[in-house]
Amino acid sequence: MIERETWAEVILDYSALSFRGIERDIEVPCPRTNLAVSIIGPRRSGKTYLMFQTMEKLKEDVPADRIFYVNFEDPRLVGATLDDLMTFLEVLRELAGGGSFYLFLDEVQVVDGWERFVRYLLDMGNRVFVSGSSAKLLSREIATHLRGRSISFRVLPFSFREFLEARGFEAKKYVSSEEKARLLSLLKGYIEWGGYPEVALNPELRTEILRGILDLAIYRDIVERWEVRNLSALRLLLKVLARSSHLTLGKIYSTMKSLGVSVGKGTLADYLEYLSDAMILYLLPPYVKSYKKAEMLGFKPYLVDNGLLRIMGVKDMGRLMENLTFVELIKRGFEPGEDLFYVPGDSWEVDFLAGDELIQVSYELHPFNRERELRALIMTSKKTGIKKLTVLTFADEESISVEGMEVKVLPLYKWLL
Repeated sequence: MIERETWAEVILDYSALSFRGIERDIEVPCPRTNLAVSIIGPRRSGKTYLMFQTMEKLKEDVPADRIFYVNFEDPRLVGATLDDLMTFLEVLRELAGGGSFYLFLDEVQVVDGWERFVRYLLDMGNRVFVSGSSAKLLSREIATHLRGRSISFRVLPFSFREFLEARGFEAKKYVSSEEKARLLSLLKGYIEWGGYPEVALNPELRTEILRGILDLAIYRDIVERWEVRNLSALRLLLKVLARSSHLTLGKIYSTMKSLGVSVGKGTLADYLEYLSDAMILYLLPPYVKSYKKAEMLGFKPYLVDNGLLRIMGVKDMGRLMENLTFVELIKRGFEPGEDLFYVPGDSWEVDFLAGDELIQVSYELHPFNRERELRALIMTSKKTGIKKLTVLTFADEESISVEGMEVKVLPLYKWLL
């Protein structure tokens, strides 16, 4: 049981805090009706800062003493229950002096029954913002618990524009040759080490920070939440995923077995779900009509940030650029299996079908790969009817006409910006 004095101490401690940092491109509105706002993202992606950013904007119209924030991973709140949340509410009402208020609940998923508490707060006329590092908060599950009274926003590590701001570079439409050289150097760093805010702001500590982020996500969001016992198998699975371009559950099972790790297919399927729920892993399905064929072809695995790939030994620029492109598509609102796929062919493959666009990713186009990459786009265009064809490279730019179709070759930095 958490005492009233403890709740008051926690609330007042957080009220005294202020956050300074890079303003995120994401703007979280305050609904005029009683809807809960969910801010969801992986560990250390900037959810807490976005909450404080939102709170600061709210203070332009709302008295500061009616805005409250609590992080439920505060050690003083370990083991909080639904009964404790009701005590929390009593203390809030005392501090607010009655009336409604704005409440920001960080990492709320650690408390069982939080959905009922939030629903009650909404019923009482309060505005509620919740954050969590579980993808389930984005699913239909939250809509069910809150009876459709919620809207969700996803927060991922820095976009390239935010990364440039963190590194002191102003993104402009036109740049000098010297500025372009620096821009490409920063792009290379972004491709290799990703966009976690702490990494962007502290590049000299990036390896240690990334290892800490990965350990935190594994232990807090997977091992503790799902009571995983075979930690070595989980870590090995993540390495297999990071270093593979295509996988099926059967292939993962065989690979793990060949490495001397005994783990069942059912357990591996659970681990994939846990990694996805923690928003570390995304699985991209093929664009095929047959479910059986989709199962046979398998999925392409992507991690939420290139820095995680890097600390697991992935250095290939082509692989890193492809992962970065996938994550950017997720940031733009595409969903794997809905409007985002890879397209397999007999002797070719297109990396991404994103809505009405086909995207191929290659570090550069040269005589040895040019025909292959373009042919894949043309063949897929004929198969799908999609006419918007793009090749993303590190720095090349041109427009190519192939069989009466136009293929845009874009440097990655222009596409990202």
